[in-house]
Amino acid sequence: MTSRRTFLRVAGTSAVILAAGGIGLTQCDPMPDAAVEAWKGPAPDIRDPRVKALSFALLAPNPHNMQPWIVDLSEPNVITFVCDRARLLPETDPYSRQITIGCGAFLELLRMAAAEQGYRADVEAFPGGDWPADAVGAAPVARVTLVADQGNARDRLFTQVLRRRTNRESYDMTPLAAADGDAIGGAMSQLSVEFGWTQEPGAMERLRDIARRAWRIEVKKDATYLESVKVFRITGSEIAKHRDGLSFHGPFFWWANALGLFSRETAMDAFARDQALALIEAHLKTPAFAWIATSANDRRAHLDAGAAYVRACLKATELGLATHPLSQALQEFPEMLPLLAEHKRALGYADEMTVQMFFRVGRAAEVEPAPRRPLDAIMRA
Repeated sequence: MTSRRTFLRVAGTSAVILAAGGIGLTQCDPMPDAAVEAWKGPAPDIRDPRVKALSFALLAPNPHNMQPWIVDLSEPNVITFVCDRARLLPETDPYSRQITIGCGAFLELLRMAAAEQGYRADVEAFPGGDWPADAVGAAPVARVTLVADQGNARDRLFTQVLRRRTNRESYDMTPLAAADGDAIGGAMSQLSVEFGWTQEPGAMERLRDIARRAWRIEVKKDATYLESVKVFRITGSEIAKHRDGLSFHGPFFWWANALGLFSRETAMDAFARDQALALIEAHLKTPAFAWIATSANDRRAHLDAGAAYVRACLKATELGLATHPLSQALQEFPEMLPLLAEHKRALGYADEMTVQMFFRVGRAAEVEPAPRRPLDAIMRA
């Protein structure tokens, strides 16, 4: 339990940090340039179309920014895509459903980037067979062959790849146009998914309540919250070192870390968890919720959901809108299962359907991109 003395230390630190901003330290601890270099696009000297396509694919949204991808380029014109088993989330994502969705987003960006260069990406999903629940990543996600095909249509959403962001800030509560939802849904119309969204006040309040309770379950359980805490990257130096996980930087976090008030160790304290729980209120400030569901719940359905989600994000970016996943209520660890079922009922789905993604959509101030590991960290010759 955090003592009154600790509370006063935190309050005092906040005052120091705010004062620091007033004397010109607001640029203290910026996002390291190297950590976000990937968002500038591929280096001009890249000649291999596979590598150029991978430069865009690695920008895919993925849970906890774990970037669980390894690619083998030893076979000419082929990319063998493997899920890195060291980057799974076994506590919050015990069946690696969400990780596989991230892999689907990666493959969709790869396909789009190949088309932009005049290549067709022929994707053979799970060539070694589907992963069983206890052997995730034991076989490749996909074998992708690039075939020269100048007639292969380019994807208009590709122009948004370098602009897409996951925006965790508060959103403007001004209602969106119905046409915005139609356009986002239309961007995934060729995939085997169902898209839905709502701005209806009663539905919004019910879904906010479920999301709030789901966040509390995750944060209050030691194992699930620790899984997030382990990948906290606190201050620019850690971000530059790892280029993955959940980033915390800027004057507040730099000073709090320097004074021993915010670290991976203190993050597990009751006081720190209460502060984490308060963050959900900003995440729930949105004019609209959206979701993606599938009738199947196998690995190929997860890949389709990932492709659909990244396309939804790209279309939202084109429309000037922000997106941010709220996946806690979809997690499948035991304590979350009753709420997962309640969430599905709230969206009007029967038991046989699976809600694969739940996210918010709205207008928000632009944010910086998330860190990405360099290409050479994921490629194998």
